Amino acid sequence: MSLCKLTVCFEEPFWIGLIEKEDDGAYSVAKHVFGAEPTTPEVFSFVCDHWNDLRFTHDVQVEVRQSKRINPKRLQRMIEKEMKANARPGTKAQQTLAEQREMAIEASKALSRERRDELKREQFAKRTEKRKQKHRGH
Repeated sequence: MSLCKLTVCFEEPFWIGLIEKEDDGAYSVAKHVFGAEPTTPEVFSFVCDHWNDLRFTHDVQVEVRQSKRINPKRLQRMIEKEMKANARPGTKAQQTLAEQREMAIEASKALSRERRDELKREQFAKRTEKRKQKHRGH
């Protein structure tokens, strides 16, 4: 049984496609450079038109796994989950801005946590001072 997997990822400065092929224990890989971020139709046309042009590496022997039939809906969910985990949409500039926003959010969370802790310390100090005053009888 032959299995193929195409993974599109960003490798500075281009988008590349890694094609993994496993056929009866023989594993081989090919790499294709897309350039700009490919759309779904572009990837589909690449697979349809240029599959035979790919140069796969020499076959590496791997152990054959007995795979049981997976429910198509489960397979689709697994594929969507993997795509969400591995893909960050947008250009390099958009990704950089998103990372910057995430860092700013983390910094503001840390700052608000410090303020909240300081407020709690001040309130605790006021309560303890008030208790001391009550015990003194004033």
